[in-house]
Amino acid sequence: MRVTLSAIKADTGSPAGHTKPSDGMIAAAQQAVQSARARGFLLDGRVTYTGDDLCLTMVHTHGSGSDPVHQFAWRTFLEMTDVAKQEGLYGAGQDLLVDAPSGNIRGAGPGVAEISFELLPKHRPAETFMVWTGDKCAPGMFNLPMYLLFADPMHNGGLLLSPDLYKGFTATVIDMNHAAADRVTQIQLPEEHLLLAAALRNPDRFAVESIHSRAYPDEQIVSVAATRLHNIKGVYTGKDDPCAIVRTQRIFPAPEEVLEPWLTIDQIVTGDCRGSHNMPIMPAPINTAVTGAYCFPIISAVGYSLNGDGKLSEAIDFFDNPIWDGVRARVQAKGADLRRQGFFGVAMASQEEQAYTGLQERDQELDGRFSLRAPQPVLAGRGEGAAVTAG
Repeated sequence: MRVTLSAIKADTGSPAGHTKPSDGMIAAAQQAVQSARARGFLLDGRVTYTGDDLCLTMVHTHGSGSDPVHQFAWRTFLEMTDVAKQEGLYGAGQDLLVDAPSGNIRGAGPGVAEISFELLPKHRPAETFMVWTGDKCAPGMFNLPMYLLFADPMHNGGLLLSPDLYKGFTATVIDMNHAAADRVTQIQLPEEHLLLAAALRNPDRFAVESIHSRAYPDEQIVSVAATRLHNIKGVYTGKDDPCAIVRTQRIFPAPEEVLEPWLTIDQIVTGDCRGSHNMPIMPAPINTAVTGAYCFPIISAVGYSLNGDGKLSEAIDFFDNPIWDGVRARVQAKGADLRRQGFFGVAMASQEEQAYTGLQERDQELDGRFSLRAPQPVLAGRGEGAAVTAG
């Protein structure tokens, strides 16, 4: 049986600011998923949230980019928006950026990550995967972890130990600044790892969109929701808050290898309060609200197995473990150091990445106040008592 994993997430409102979906919004989403399962439209599904973004993780047989599945997610987000409006919540429908898309909603605001595959073939007798969900951060946040996972044996020993991983990967990279149509390229690993590094070092423009196995070319390992909200709306409406799916075990990296970069790097990305700061990402348990003094970019990771009928196992929350307490403390200290620098230099996001227009307006105001200074007199010679001539 060929199945599709779809992770579709959006911010449709939250109480007391950008915190979490309300209980009423979560209940509306859970009821929609339960109804879809009961009528056989979905094989299975789960509802989770990371910060103020709610994610629908769905298993179905309709294929990637399915209009009915995308429309189901859109209607669910609209129902949640209605609840948010009734409850007087902040940012109701924030990520629903277009009017009633007729089909596929990729590019309409919600983040979409999808992978289709044959369930339980001989070379993969068990199906396990992880769903990653971020909040207060940009889609390029996955660039460094994916590079370390698929191109650096210092961070993933499986690249040397596993015969299937040793054969390498094909990474599809998307140019997120190209709004008219998808502009993509494929980079082969490991031989082109430096070319991949050159692209991914600019996470505000280029992002990993997908990764496929070269040992089994039909098998996709990674899908990342790599779209920019400002390319959809024309102006910033907040950070893009991506999600990703990573399949694990056997012919793919083990969960421990997928997690390793998040344990050691404390990656700094654009995001935080007003989407306008550079801050390290905080690994957080699933269903964590944003309630800190700083809106640290946060990332959650939930793992599942699938049985032969496409039913999800119990969820494993990979960041709900004491080992991550030390990482969170380290990230918080690193973030506090950055915020002590206030609005100067690298502490704030680049002008192009500012989520609010205040600084752009100040720049325009300043530009109108500058004028050219009259040239200064030039000395005719270098010796003492040299004559001064008019410039």
